[in-house]
Amino acid sequence: MSVLALDFDGVLCDSARETGITGWKAAGKLWQDMVEDLPPERLLDAYCRARPVIETGYEAILMMRLLKDGEDPDELLENFPERLPETIERSGVDAQKLKGLYGAIRDRWIKEDPQGWLSLSPLYPGTVETLHAIPKGVECYIVTTKEARFVEQLLAYHSMHFDAARIYGLDRRMKKEAVLRELMVRHTGCPIDFVEDRLGTLKRLSLQKDLAPVRLHIACWGYNTETECREAVALNIHLLRVLSLEQITNAEYDFDQ
Repeated sequence: MSVLALDFDGVLCDSARETGITGWKAAGKLWQDMVEDLPPERLLDAYCRARPVIETGYEAILMMRLLKDGEDPDELLENFPERLPETIERSGVDAQKLKGLYGAIRDRWIKEDPQGWLSLSPLYPGTVETLHAIPKGVECYIVTTKEARFVEQLLAYHSMHFDAARIYGLDRRMKKEAVLRELMVRHTGCPIDFVEDRLGTLKRLSLQKDLAPVRLHIACWGYNTETECREAVALNIHLLRVLSLEQITNAEYDFDQ
């Protein structure tokens, strides 16, 4: 038996446009120059370009604020984390309240227009086929910073059934390294593969000595850049160009190096 752990946004689901629009709608509650129901298409395109640097949903509010100010999305890819504190301060509320606002706006949108919300988060090509092809000997989990209920809704919309008990979402309040440690205990001695699109997360995991047996893969179709994919290879993180069970399970590693 083996274990396959998959991130959701940026690995299975392309939610960039949905998160950008939610961020814009939430920003409209804070700034009077962002009260239109939808962002201009050019700003949404810029958000999708800068999306790789977003780690948690509420940061989309702040990204949209900076893009509305005329910031270059390519520059934000480099300096957005450093810009976060000042932009949070500009909002007049703290990060916790921004998270609450972001969630409330998304909940309202889902309630008022569920089909519209769901349609903006397509699954990546090959996702359905790959999940359907997972053999009985592979225990599959979803490990994500998205709330599990949203993952369930999106998979159901795309006619995919996934055991809710195997979704580790934001609501469990566990960092990804903690989830992987739990899976190592639950499936002692079994090989574990983890597929993630954020290089920062993979770098953090690679520094945890007790997680050395976990084989790390970067999904290059997700929210990252070509430069980050090249950096991942240099760090002995396996590069994936397409979601393929064969490529994941056949990756060669030498953890003694």
